[in-house]
Amino acid sequence: MKLQFITSGLRTTTQDLGRPGYTHMGVPIGGALDRSAMRYANHLVGNALAAPVLEVTLSGPHLHCLEAGRVALVGSGFDLLLNGDPQPALLPISVNPGDELIIKSSGNGCRAYLSVSGEWHAKRWLGSASALRIGSHELVPGAVWTRGDVLETQDRSVKPWPSTLLPPEPPSNMIKVSPGPEYEWLDDHGRSQLLSKRIRVIDPSNRVGLRTDTQIQLREDKRRIEMVSSGVQPGTVQLTHGGQAIILMRDGQTIGGYPRVLQCASQSLDQLAHLKVGDELILSLIDS
Repeated sequence: MKLQFITSGLRTTTQDLGRPGYTHMGVPIGGALDRSAMRYANHLVGNALAAPVLEVTLSGPHLHCLEAGRVALVGSGFDLLLNGDPQPALLPISVNPGDELIIKSSGNGCRAYLSVSGEWHAKRWLGSASALRIGSHELVPGAVWTRGDVLETQDRSVKPWPSTLLPPEPPSNMIKVSPGPEYEWLDDHGRSQLLSKRIRVIDPSNRVGLRTDTQIQLREDKRRIEMVSSGVQPGTVQLTHGGQAIILMRDGQTIGGYPRVLQCASQSLDQLAHLKVGDELILSLIDS
């Protein structure tokens, strides 16, 4: 099928499962921030679960259908309109040439995922079609969609296979974490400030990392230590010299020099995808 972008939204990108296996070369894993939503959207239209999708951030695109096919939208705080009519959530939608699709934010959504039936015609780098921005440079320019672009897929006429795959859980601000390598650098007061209390996401926050409004000090005997840069991964919670907790996201760097006080559980990474500036979250330590 073919979809033409009438408008692109704030930042609509191609995302898949990213580029695992290249972190030793300094390449972030990347890929869809909410992988459960990505997989389920692909399941609804009969695509491979790891196939590319459109990741919509804060505001969605307006699309004109040039060829027939199926689409599905999975995400919180967004509605899919077909020719102006709201469509049911978590179901595949058949579209025909001339139809208009609008992904509309309800005002409280952060990210949603649109699957498009068929095999994507997308350029790949290191095996992935995912957009990746390093500084101001787009490593896969064609993965960032703009007005006038045409998304094209090759129809394979595959109907969704019956599956036990469950819809993703509703977004939650309760983020499960485990102790990081430098967790012991926090004293009891620091831990109480960081854990089980509401902290706010502040600007600038993006696919690289979520910054928070914390001001937490390390133990006095650890405050002057200069760390050797060490490996980090999506979900690592670092504490800056100023006491700000930063949660690394999927486009985050692969090494860092700040204490790694916590590590988010893998299932909580999907929840982090739906937090935006101004939202609150709670870091909850997993019982050992």
